[in-house]
Amino acid sequence: MQKEKLYTSAGWIDADLLIDCPEPFVLAVGGRGIGKTYSVLLQLYRREIPFIYMRRTQTQIDAVAVPQLNPYNQIIRDTGAPIVSGKISKHAAGFYHGVENDKGVLVPDGEPFAVGIALSTFAAIRGLSAERFDVLLFDEIIPERHEKPIKEEGLAFANVLESLNRNRELQGRQPLKVIMLSNSNTLNSKILESIGCIRVLDEMTRRGAWYRSVDGNIAVFRYADSPISKQKQNSVLYNVIKNADFSEMALHNEFAAADYENVCTKPIQEYNIVCRYGNCTVMRHKSKNEYYIVAGIKSENHYDRLPLSKKAFQRKYYYIYGAMLDKRVYYQNAEVKIEFEESFK
Repeated sequence: MQKEKLYTSAGWIDADLLIDCPEPFVLAVGGRGIGKTYSVLLQLYRREIPFIYMRRTQTQIDAVAVPQLNPYNQIIRDTGAPIVSGKISKHAAGFYHGVENDKGVLVPDGEPFAVGIALSTFAAIRGLSAERFDVLLFDEIIPERHEKPIKEEGLAFANVLESLNRNRELQGRQPLKVIMLSNSNTLNSKILESIGCIRVLDEMTRRGAWYRSVDGNIAVFRYADSPISKQKQNSVLYNVIKNADFSEMALHNEFAAADYENVCTKPIQEYNIVCRYGNCTVMRHKSKNEYYIVAGIKSENHYDRLPLSKKAFQRKYYYIYGAMLDKRVYYQNAEVKIEFEESFK
C-alpha cells in the first residue's frame, strides 16, 4: 500500500480505507486534528451505515448528547447536514436526521441512525441488541495520561463486543465492523493489550504506516506524516504550548517518552535468569546490580498475573521494585515494560 493512499488529496485521512478494508477490526492512530473522527463520522453518515458510537466513559457520552458538543457540529457547519443529537435514555445518546418543526427548530425525525454508548457503563449490561448496526466506532480508545483507567478495561471491551456481536458469525453473517480511533497518548492501554496491538504500534514507530495481521482479523494504520499536522506546526497553539510530549503526540504521532524510558537492547548472554512474571522474564546482570526484562524465555520460577501469584512475586522479589525506582531495570521493548510495570501495582 502506498502511504499517500492513507490520505485524501486534501491531506485528511481517507475514511473509506478504514470502512472498506476487509479486516473486521481496524485501529487508526494519529496526531490530533488530522480528521480521524470527522472523516469517519462523515462517511458513515453519507453512506447511510447505521453505527454505534462508543467512548470510554459515561461523562464523555453525556457530553456528546448536548447539542453544543455534538461531534457532528463541524460537519453540520461544513455541509449543512441536518443532524441532531440528544438523549435516548439515561445512559445512551442518539444521532438523528433532523427536520424543522413549526417554530423552525431542528428536531429528531424517526429512529436514530447512530447510538452513543459508554464502555464503562455498558460493559456490565448483558443482552444488548445491535441487530440494526453494522459498525462500532470507538473514538479515543487510548486514554490521556491524566484520565483514570477503567477497572479491567480490556475485559470490559471484550464484554461489550460479545454483547453487540452475539452469534452473527454462527448465523452466517459478517461480524460487527469495529473501527477504533485514537491519538498517540500512550502505549499503556489495556484495550491495546487486549487486541494484541502494543507491540504492533511499538514496531510501527520505527517502520511502517500500516499493518495487517496474518489471520486477516485486524488492520492498524499509523498516521505519522500527516500533511495537516505539518501545516499546524506554525500555528499559535504550538508556538505557545512548549510541552514536548504534547507536541510530539499531537503533531508527529509519537507516543509518550515515558513509554520508552529504559527500553533498549542488551547483550542477553551477560544476564542470568531470575524468574518469570506473566510473559516477562527477569534477568540479572552477572556482574552489575541491574536487571533486564525480556519476553519469550522460560523459567522454573514462573508467576502468573492472578492476584495470589502476583502477591507472592511481589513478596519474594521486592528488591526488584527498588531497582525499578533507581532506574536499574531495563526492558527489551515497550510491550514488556508496560506488562512488567504492572507487577508491582
